Amino acid sequence: MKKIVSLLLAVVLCCSLISGCSKTALMTAEKEKTTPGSGEVKKEESDPDKWPTVSFAICTLQGVTDMDIVNQALNDYLISINAGVLANIVDFELGNIGTTLTLMLTSSDNPIDIFTDCFYTNLTGAVSNEQCIPLDEYLEQYPEVVDMIGEQFLACGQLNGIQYGLPVVSSHATSNCYALRRDIAESIGVADKEGEMLDYDELTDMLIKAKELFPDLCFFIDATVSYGIGVDNMGDSSYEGVLLNRGIDTAEVVNFYESETFMNYLEYAQKWKNAGLFLTDPLNADRAVATNLKNGVAGGEFCGGYSIEAVKSSMNTYGDYVVFKINEPVANASSGGSLYYISSVCKYPDAAMKMLSLLYTDPVVAKFVAQGIEGRHYVVDENGCSWFADGKDLSNVNWVAGCATYFPNGTLTYPFETDNSAYFSNMLESNRTCKVTDGLGFVFDNSSVYDEYSAVANVVDEYLLALIYAEVDIDTMLPEFQKELKAAGIDSVIAEKQAQYDAFLNNK
Repeated sequence: MKKIVSLLLAVVLCCSLISGCSKTALMTAEKEKTTPGSGEVKKEESDPDKWPTVSFAICTLQGVTDMDIVNQALNDYLISINAGVLANIVDFELGNIGTTLTLMLTSSDNPIDIFTDCFYTNLTGAVSNEQCIPLDEYLEQYPEVVDMIGEQFLACGQLNGIQYGLPVVSSHATSNCYALRRDIAESIGVADKEGEMLDYDELTDMLIKAKELFPDLCFFIDATVSYGIGVDNMGDSSYEGVLLNRGIDTAEVVNFYESETFMNYLEYAQKWKNAGLFLTDPLNADRAVATNLKNGVAGGEFCGGYSIEAVKSSMNTYGDYVVFKINEPVANASSGGSLYYISSVCKYPDAAMKMLSLLYTDPVVAKFVAQGIEGRHYVVDENGCSWFADGKDLSNVNWVAGCATYFPNGTLTYPFETDNSAYFSNMLESNRTCKVTDGLGFVFDNSSVYDEYSAVANVVDEYLLALIYAEVDIDTMLPEFQKELKAAGIDSVIAEKQAQYDAFLNNK
C-alpha cells in the first residue's frame, strides 16, 4: 500500500525528533492528574449546539483543501448517532509538526485535545513533558476500546504501571522478508519458492545469480533495514543494548556491536560488497528505498510485515515481487508503534475519550478521518478495496486517503491500493496468534545516562554506515569502533537498560 510504505519511511526519518526525558517528571506523574467527570458530557444533553467539540489532527504530506467538507460530513454523522460530541479535525504539515504540536500542547487559547506521538515524540517524552493524562479509569468505562486494541498490547502505552497512551490498532508482529522482482526471480528459477524461509547463505547465492543476469541493478539499498535482523533493539535506533534472538527466551541486554550476530552480519556485508550487490556509492547516494525501487535502480530489497501477503500488498506499488521469509512474525520490545493520548490541556477530557472510543470502534468515523468521503476522495471496488477516486492522486486528492496506519484504528477502513481485501482482517488475526515476547511494552528511559547515550549515538553515526556497507577495512575499523563505544559509555547505558528491563519484568 503506497501511503503505508511512505508513512513507514517517514517514521524512520523522523526518529531523530525523539529526545531524552526526565525520570523525575516520570516518577512524579500520578494517576490523580486524570479528572474523569471534569467537563463531563451530560448524558441527557440532546442539543448538538451544546456538545463539546474535540480537536485532533491529520498529518499530511501534501496540501489539504477539503477540511471543512470532511469535518461537516463527520459531524453530521455524529449528530445522527447522538454521539454527544463533535469533531474539529485540524491539519498538520509534516515539516512543521514539532513546532505546531508543541504550541498546541501548551496553549489554553488553541489547544489540541487528542494527539499522537507519531512523527513527534515517544511515550517517555510525552509523559515527562506532562503533555498527556492517565487513561486507566477511562479504559474501565470503555472496555470495547480494550477489546479492539487487544489487552496484551495495552502494555505498549504504559509507563510505571500507568496507561498514558493507546496503541494504534495495527500489526504488532513483524516478519523480516526479502522481496525480489518477479521477472528476476523467474530468470534465476526461484519464483516458485515464494514464501519459503531463506537463511543468509541461500539469500546470498540467489542474489549473486541475479546480479550476474542483471549487472546494472543493485539488490540492497538501505543496509540499516537489515543489519539488526535477528535482534530486538528494544526500540532504540542506535542499538545501544539489545536482546539477541529477537528477545525470545532471553532477558540479557548485550552489546550488539560486540555480538556474534553483528560479526556474522559484517561477514555477509563484505560478501555483498564484493559481489556488487550494494547501491553504488552507498554513503553518498540517495538510499530511499521507494525511490530506488520506483526508478529501477534496485531489483529487490529487505522489507517486513506481518505476513507474506501483507508484504506483497505493500510492495505492489513498485511492481510484481516474489517475497521470501527471513524469520517468523514476533512482537517484542521493538513493536510498540505509535500511541494516541488525551492532552493535558484538554478542556473536556471525558468528551475526548468518547471521541477516542469512536475513532477506535466506529467504522464510519474511522473512514471519514482516515480516508475522507467515498466518491470524492476514494472509491470502493467490488472486493471491498479502496482506490483513489477518478481523476485523483496523491497530489490532488485533498485528503489523506491511504494513510490509515497513522490513525487510531485503520483496520476499520477499506484496504487502500491493494487487491488484498483481507489485508486488515489478516492483520488482526496475526495479532491474535503471533508470538509475543516478555519485552513487549518495555520503554527505556535514558535520562540517567543521557550524556553517555548521546555520546554513544554519535559514535554509531560516525562508524556504522561505513562498516555495514563494507566501505572500510572491517578488521581495522571494527576494533576502533568498539573502543570508541566503550570510551563513550556504552557499558553504562547497557547496565542501566538491563536494570530497567529487570524491573519491568519483575513488575509484570
